[in-house]
Amino acid sequence: MKKFSFIIALLATLVGFTSCSEDRDPVYKAPTTFVLNVPEMQNQYIELTEGNVLELSCSQPDYGYSAICVYSAEVSLTEDFAEYKELAAVEESHALIQLKQEDIATAICQLHGVVDEATYVDRPAEVVYFRAVCKIKQVEESTIKSNVVAYNRVKAYFAIPQPGFIYLVGQPEGWAGPTAGNAAHYEPWKLKENADEIGSKVYHGTFTIDAGSAMFRFYTALTGWDADSYGSQVDDSALDFEFTDGQFNTRMVKGKGSFNFPNWAGGDMEMTVNMSDKDNIQLTIKAL
Repeated sequence: MKKFSFIIALLATLVGFTSCSEDRDPVYKAPTTFVLNVPEMQNQYIELTEGNVLELSCSQPDYGYSAICVYSAEVSLTEDFAEYKELAAVEESHALIQLKQEDIATAICQLHGVVDEATYVDRPAEVVYFRAVCKIKQVEESTIKSNVVAYNRVKAYFAIPQPGFIYLVGQPEGWAGPTAGNAAHYEPWKLKENADEIGSKVYHGTFTIDAGSAMFRFYTALTGWDADSYGSQVDDSALDFEFTDGQFNTRMVKGKGSFNFPNWAGGDMEMTVNMSDKDNIQLTIKAL
């Protein structure tokens, strides 16, 4: 009898443990509210600056359990968010959402229709609207957007990413000298990133080069002859090269050794300088 009673008690305990475990299992429910707090600095003048952040504070939506959430934000110039841009948080898992100010400045420029410096207008501080976005990864229906809040005095700046570029310096342009004072002279001698490859550090350019003038190297900035030169070798001495079936490809190094093509008959050279790997810079030239 005592043995039977012990078994019954043990079974009851196990059932209790199972029940408690089931009670603790997370049960998802779709949230209906998501509150973004009014910023404490809402009415302060904020001049956006690269390297700084702007903060939004919110509460976690009620998903029925303490879920691991991903936070982001949206920004607009109108309270109805008829047009808006998405902003990634510095730390996506934090309910205190930190946004890079350069990302906000870029979004504001885009919302004003700015595409380059020619279309940029320096505007006074303006009202900028934000709302937070929260979701659980891989649960599409979990996405919820908050109420709208505003920072009332935000001063942006030109922040549209532009293609990077380097310069061809040498005989074709007359060895004018890679200095800031010669910036206008070197404008036609830029190799640029493609518009859809901004930040790639892959630069392209096509240049007309006369026979007997195919000696050059490349500069990443107009800071003088020494600091930002890339060429065929470290030493300040040209090396001779030839095309093979109308093409030339080689590794390039930081230095002042120029590329020289003594048998170049004249015409157009299509150049690509790939500096994405600083330890393996590649120069490719096609004779057109």
